Amino acid sequence: MKKYTSIFLVIILVLSLAACSSPKQEPKDVEDGKDASEEINLDELQTEAEASGWEKTTSSEKVLEFCKTVAENSDGRIILDDTTFETEAGTPIPYMIISDKAPAGPDEVDESKGVVYVNCNIHSGEVEGKEAMMIFAREVAQGKHDDLLKDLVVIIVPNSNPDGNDDLDKNRIETQFTPKLVGTRTEGNGFNVNRDMTKLETACARTIVQLMNDWNPILFIDAHATDGSYMRHAVTYNWGLNAGTDAELLEYNRDVFCSRALRNGSYLESKEKIAVPYGNWGYYYSGIVEEGWRTFEDYARYTTNYAGLRNRLALLLEVYSYDEFSKRVDTQYECIYGSLQVVAKDKDEIKEMIAAADARSEARSTDGIDAKHDFVALNSEMTPMPFEGKDKLTVLSYETDDEGLVIGTRLYDDDGDPYAIEHGEPVDYETEYWGTFVPTEVETMGAYYLIDQDCAEFAELMEFHGVEMTQLDEDLTLDAEDYLHYGIESYTSGGAVIDGTPRDAYEGHYQTLVSGEWKKGDKSIVIPAGTYMISTAQRFGSFAALMCEPAAVDGGVAWNYFDDYFDAKENTFRANYRNSVTAEAGSENERTEEVSIPILKIPEFDTIK
Repeated sequence: MKKYTSIFLVIILVLSLAACSSPKQEPKDVEDGKDASEEINLDELQTEAEASGWEKTTSSEKVLEFCKTVAENSDGRIILDDTTFETEAGTPIPYMIISDKAPAGPDEVDESKGVVYVNCNIHSGEVEGKEAMMIFAREVAQGKHDDLLKDLVVIIVPNSNPDGNDDLDKNRIETQFTPKLVGTRTEGNGFNVNRDMTKLETACARTIVQLMNDWNPILFIDAHATDGSYMRHAVTYNWGLNAGTDAELLEYNRDVFCSRALRNGSYLESKEKIAVPYGNWGYYYSGIVEEGWRTFEDYARYTTNYAGLRNRLALLLEVYSYDEFSKRVDTQYECIYGSLQVVAKDKDEIKEMIAAADARSEARSTDGIDAKHDFVALNSEMTPMPFEGKDKLTVLSYETDDEGLVIGTRLYDDDGDPYAIEHGEPVDYETEYWGTFVPTEVETMGAYYLIDQDCAEFAELMEFHGVEMTQLDEDLTLDAEDYLHYGIESYTSGGAVIDGTPRDAYEGHYQTLVSGEWKKGDKSIVIPAGTYMISTAQRFGSFAALMCEPAAVDGGVAWNYFDDYFDAKENTFRANYRNSVTAEAGSENERTEEVSIPILKIPEFDTIK
């Protein structure tokens, strides 16, 4: 964990200093030799993609120029902030605040409006959202969407991964034929931002979280392009999938909001495009149609799963990458525009659903912990589910070959690049939809989690996520029946060799995997002043509990935030419990160590007054 500390602290410093300032605009030259006060003809303003006849995607520099131009000529409908956020390389991550009259900051948002956050280009080879939202912003500046925006504030990050955006190559040429040159899936430091939402090691991910915390959107949209199974759908979509998400809000997100936004009667349908829940054919992307249509993991490290676990609506949009570039941009525009229409119409209903979910989280302090509802899914498994009242989902695809795989033959141009797919006959499949998750390992969440005070990196992480946290002002004595300590039975860390095979690093980490169980205290112990205390009776309570549970697949222990604190250090509460465990790490397989987890769980709220 130490090797990430300097990056972590630099990002905290940059974002926290910048977040103190409100977005502002200062007149600047639109082009060299042209005064900003000179009237711009927005009808003639084009994105780089439009100007190139859809042969290029827009560079980060051109994105910024375009957004400045539309903001400065929007009559107050758009405010551009291009100074608050930047990548580790110092590249601006601009965002636009859009409404019929854009508020200068979150405190100026009219309570009657709904706030929507649209995030684009997190995987910067998937450029459709970036282009679509620049076009939308131009139309806003022209006054074309005032009726819609009287009910909305829309936060748009058109280019959330600018360093990856400009690292052009034929990065997706096998599955996305136009444009030939696009950016990378990862950001400048090589991390996949859409796997970073719990550990937050990238400036791009931390920008997303800071904007969520500041603007508190009722809907988070993440715009992508899928390069998976062959199909005849223009787009697939998903909601927050994590098994620990508030069940009522998840159901509303999936069955009500998403259906209204993308299915029957939607704006997208009026454009004669058919959406289907995200999936690929077969078990672990096998491509075998008979194995059903299966979604992706429910890990909180993904943006939309993270948003759902925060008690907010989430919408993942994956346009079909094999379609022509212009069609993909049109589709992404229509999906987002249609979703904004639904939020504008149903904002009061959505706010009520979110408020109810928040209230259920906060009511734990008076109602206590209910093991049926207040649990942490340490891990889970994908299972089939009915959809829209039917046992099977209709997926529009093509005929299969003798191995059960959808037929698709690439055609190549003179440069050796694919330019089209030759399919068999169209087939409409009635298939199992593997779209929900059932926990395979569960822990009842605590009323409180106590974290030893030397675990400052984890505390900083939780604070950045917006989790409410305090530190004890004075020593606290807990009786044996008041707390649970974690008894580790074994753990794996580093590049361990398991069954003769070295572990691969994942997103720069060898995750620390522990097994064990919570055990009742066997003696009174003193909790030192300065110990961090996190209550689950808060709107981010479910997320906080996931991060604090030692065996959670996406928690703080898994992401190495506690690796340096497994010792039984004096003057910490973990000094009371030493576990002699078998550890697997590096080439020293199965060595015995004395370790202690620096986390305690308090089952009852009235234990701490």
